Amino acid sequence: MNEKIYIVGHKKPDLDSISSALGYQAFRHSQGDFNYYAIRGDKENPLTKWVFEKYETRLPEYIPNISGMNIVLVDHTYPENRPKGWEKANILEVIDHHDVKLEDILPKRILIRPCGSTSSLIAEMMFASNMKIPFNIAGILLCAILDDTLNLESPTTTDLDVDMVYRLAHICDIESTEDLFREIFTKKDIWNEMSPREIIEMDMKEIDINGKKVCISQVETMGNEQIEKNKILEELTKIEKEGPSNLRIVMITDLIKKECNLLVVGSDIILFESVLGEKIVGNMINLPNVVSRKKQILPMIEKMYS
Repeated sequence: MNEKIYIVGHKKPDLDSISSALGYQAFRHSQGDFNYYAIRGDKENPLTKWVFEKYETRLPEYIPNISGMNIVLVDHTYPENRPKGWEKANILEVIDHHDVKLEDILPKRILIRPCGSTSSLIAEMMFASNMKIPFNIAGILLCAILDDTLNLESPTTTDLDVDMVYRLAHICDIESTEDLFREIFTKKDIWNEMSPREIIEMDMKEIDINGKKVCISQVETMGNEQIEKNKILEELTKIEKEGPSNLRIVMITDLIKKECNLLVVGSDIILFESVLGEKIVGNMINLPNVVSRKKQILPMIEKMYS
């Protein structure tokens, strides 16, 4: 019997991370590879829970440590974002739509392609193989792509994402994704029910850039007037004291106004100001036409440390 191979997304998983793991399991099973199993290494967020309930699908099994397991990584490559125990895992494959950082592992198969969502890559595999995609899997992948690409309006959106949304929506008998997207963000925009620390840690990416420690949290809203920025900044300052970094950012994105407010702490604020070309006042700054962490904020920081 073939050994089990587990498919897992990043720490603090978003919808795309868990959806792409389940989608890849479905794809592999369609190819006769029934030894592939989707898992999650961390608790699901409220949106993910809602989407899986909507499509009457069980969440992947929660396994907090992947040490000693055969692994496929989806939706991430950076070591600091991998689940606990990855150092002693046998990483066989990597599938992602982000930047590549694989110097410390040698997977047998790597699929890295710039696009808006890992779920788009999984869906493309399914269509290319003429797989009959189940309704629930199509719906879950569709929601993940809409979430990651902000209904195809994010700067990360590619033709592949647009095509996959069209084809998955057809399976789900959805003519327009507008209502579904609004429903997704109604379930996601629940920041007033969370503590400042929960808000900061819900979608936080820890990144090592040439030895510099950077943490970027993203908070996407349909109007951020209700977000208590001062309380979040106060908590962000506490977190920074607990474990100093070069740059620690909370990106509060207003999807209606297409802008974001950055809350910034860390030892390299002045250096970050030089890249922004603007002064950060009271550890806060407003950036019009900036909505993407991956395409707009992260490249500035990478340039800063290059």
